[in-house]
Amino acid sequence: MDSNKVLVFDNCHYFSRFLKYEFKDIKFTTGGKESLLYGSGMNKDFSLIIYVFYSEEDLIDLLRLYTYGVKLLVCNHSPKFVNKFINIKNIGVLDCLETKSGLRTDLRLYFNQAF
Repeated sequence: MDSNKVLVFDNCHYFSRFLKYEFKDIKFTTGGKESLLYGSGMNKDFSLIIYVFYSEEDLIDLLRLYTYGVKLLVCNHSPKFVNKFINIKNIGVLDCLETKSGLRTDLRLYFNQAF
């Protein structure tokens, strides 16, 4: 297993581009709804899954990812869901409603702990 291999689920694709640009030392792979529904590409080769949460419509997909047993980081972009994921076991939560520089710092800290 490659310790820096991360699967990113981002329906809008802008956050995954941000991650690939800012963190070139980490191997990001983008996943889509097909991966969730059919399990293609879902295996233990990933050390982390990042799920970019935009609205409550994303909850079902998030729950599907949770069942794979891989460490999960939820990047919350929904003001309505601030602090909603904190008490769920084995899920890291990052509030993405702050500035880009603060977000970059928080992500680097998280990645340093995760890897």
